[in-house]
Amino acid sequence: MFRRLVLPLLVLLSLPSLAQNTGGIAGRVINASGQGIGGVAVVLNELSQATITDPRGQFSFNRLPPGTYSLSFAVGDQSESRAGVVVPAGGTAEVEQVVSWAMTFADTITVYSASRRTERIVEAPAAVTVITEEELTLASPTGQLPKVIESAPGVDFTQSGLYDFNFNTRGFNSSLNRRILTLLDGRDPSVPFLGAQEWAALSYPVDEMASVELVRGPGAALYGPNAFNGVLNMVTKQPRYTQGGKVQFSGGELGTARLDLRHAGGLGTDWYYRVVAGYQQGDDFTRPRNVTREYGIQRDLSAPPCTSGTPNCLPAELSPLVLDEVEIGFGALRLDRYFTTDRVLTIEGGTATLEGPTFLTGIGRVQVTDVSRPWARANFSTSRLNAMVYYDARDADNQVALASGARLFEDSSNVRGEIQANQTFAADRIRLVGGLSYNQQKVDTANPAGVQTLMAEKHDEDQQAVFGQADLDLTDKLKIVAAARYDESSLHEAQFSPKGSLVYSMTPNQSIRFNYNEAFQVPNYSEFFLTVAAGAPINLSAIETALAPLLGGVPLGFSAVPLLARGNPNLEVEQISSVEVGYSGIIFGKLYMTADYYQSEVSNFVTDLLPGVNPAFAPYAPPAALAPPVQAILLNTLRANLPPAVIAGMTNLANGQPAVVFSYTNAGKVDTEGIELSFNFYLNENWILDANYSWFDFEVQEQLFGDRLLPNAPENKYNLGVTYRTPAIDVALKYRWVEGFDWATGVFVGPIPTYNVMNLAANYRVTPDWRVGLNVSNLTDDRHYQAFGGDLLERRALGFVAYSW
Repeated sequence: MFRRLVLPLLVLLSLPSLAQNTGGIAGRVINASGQGIGGVAVVLNELSQATITDPRGQFSFNRLPPGTYSLSFAVGDQSESRAGVVVPAGGTAEVEQVVSWAMTFADTITVYSASRRTERIVEAPAAVTVITEEELTLASPTGQLPKVIESAPGVDFTQSGLYDFNFNTRGFNSSLNRRILTLLDGRDPSVPFLGAQEWAALSYPVDEMASVELVRGPGAALYGPNAFNGVLNMVTKQPRYTQGGKVQFSGGELGTARLDLRHAGGLGTDWYYRVVAGYQQGDDFTRPRNVTREYGIQRDLSAPPCTSGTPNCLPAELSPLVLDEVEIGFGALRLDRYFTTDRVLTIEGGTATLEGPTFLTGIGRVQVTDVSRPWARANFSTSRLNAMVYYDARDADNQVALASGARLFEDSSNVRGEIQANQTFAADRIRLVGGLSYNQQKVDTANPAGVQTLMAEKHDEDQQAVFGQADLDLTDKLKIVAAARYDESSLHEAQFSPKGSLVYSMTPNQSIRFNYNEAFQVPNYSEFFLTVAAGAPINLSAIETALAPLLGGVPLGFSAVPLLARGNPNLEVEQISSVEVGYSGIIFGKLYMTADYYQSEVSNFVTDLLPGVNPAFAPYAPPAALAPPVQAILLNTLRANLPPAVIAGMTNLANGQPAVVFSYTNAGKVDTEGIELSFNFYLNENWILDANYSWFDFEVQEQLFGDRLLPNAPENKYNLGVTYRTPAIDVALKYRWVEGFDWATGVFVGPIPTYNVMNLAANYRVTPDWRVGLNVSNLTDDRHYQAFGGDLLERRALGFVAYSW
């Protein structure tokens, strides 16, 4: 099947080479200060071809007959033209158009992630949120990139500590959430063993991002596994267009001290470079729980221990925090070689190191003591083709599971290659995107002595996929979008992910869309292959002693019955199908408004660790040497004296030893629905008001006994914000209100009380080179937690000073 799908795609990819005697135009639209302007309609008058500029102001036309052409540029009622553009045979004419138009941000919003091609946001076949460069700059002193999306519409955002973030859209968040595929310059930097993001290991300053786009809703048709509820696509700045240097120092509460450095420049006429580096140290909100707990019942160890899954119980930890301070370092180097303006080869690499962050997991908190995250990427792009290969690794020595004190190790890597092409036909009324990808993951959890700490053996898996999308203008106002992807993997059965959209543009700035999407999420290596102790062994020697007269000297091995957590390699992928209707509009050039309603069916949930659900572990059988009546007495005694969860999980290991095993299985079906509303009002050139509201509801259709299918998300939440901008000052005040809800992931089960958070950020340009500012999270110092088991969050105020040249 895979080979049959590849052949037509290879034909598509070869189309650019069929016209070697033709030429092209590659250009950029900029303002007087050299900043690119996105969303500009560019028309090639002689051939009636049209395109729009991307967020960096770039545009291109390809496969043009040699000759002289004229271009028209327009945004709203503003327009300019340019004549005498000479296209040589086999060459590219480069155009830089400087305009002096007065525009609002709403006029120029473009996105890439919804279709893997640049388009105006009001024409995108998905719900998309764009984070501006100004917002990223305001968040730069924190070093916390996820903070820039916490106020986005539809986002379920939880912070468990300074560096532990989980975000999702449209329900069923969790610790170590992986339902949002996260890409950084096309690279997935997630932790291979868990599939979740390690945000502290990001190898860039926050304001080095050129664009951040969040696509809400299933996206597997173009992006594959784990684009379950959306895609977060981040792109860093191009050195050619951001030459110069910057040094920024940030510091403040929790003993935080952070230094960020970057420099970009040219090496001759065709080569450009960028160097970034940073270091941060300070405290965290994390507190040890081997003596007391911050909230929930059982605040000290004198109380009886709570059993797993007990509501509002924060379990005690055997180990104190290993490190009291957090240290983070990173560095990266990028080289760009321009063959023409639109043909670029990028080679880059970097690494990050972490010491001290604590993360919330289903089996308890884990503190990272020594982690390095090296990576490398090579990318060749043209206006019609993008080919990329990258390497991402994680070397984690001596992580500590605080619940048990166990030392955990991980040595993993992810190698991925992808090629993507796009073509247009029929005067740009038909637009095609297609691609191939291959991915190989290696995971080894052996300690220095060669003993596996999280799995029974190391694993090496691979995945491959082919995808494509057709975007067709049926009329001047109606377009249809159809996409599909086929994934094969050694981890799961082959998956086919379709997508269909209709987009009706009532006006050039307003549209209604109808979507149908399917997506899937792959169980992580922990869920497939976990092999660890789930707790201290259980002493059942009292039962063995009481039955000794009947046993005839046959040992039961009850003095220390292991309590084990085991993965299930037979798990199937989680699946979702979703229908959606949405509105997107720019009104009077000042108000950008969206409204979305969706209904989804989610099935095949991977459960938490449960007893008796893995068929590889049969119910406990007494020793065969015992007579059948004695075996029956033993089983009845166990049922009468053990908790139901223990007797359900009791089994025999391969050597006959009794054990209690908890594992995973697929179970459950849930219907969800929701509404997402957002408003961005550009009052004038200085003031911006924003607000959004999200409503979510769910109904469990099927559920396995003992499992808790909770969305870990509120029914209602809203965000309010006001921003003031001048050439010298940026100030933003954001308010987030989240209705209380119940939380259940692994051992952490409890209520999340209603909370509200106010954040303040300000940036003042003292001179063209010097900036100062502050960033205050939780301005009112409202102590609260956002995930049961997570840290109590307090205020964190930081100031910064930056020098640019």
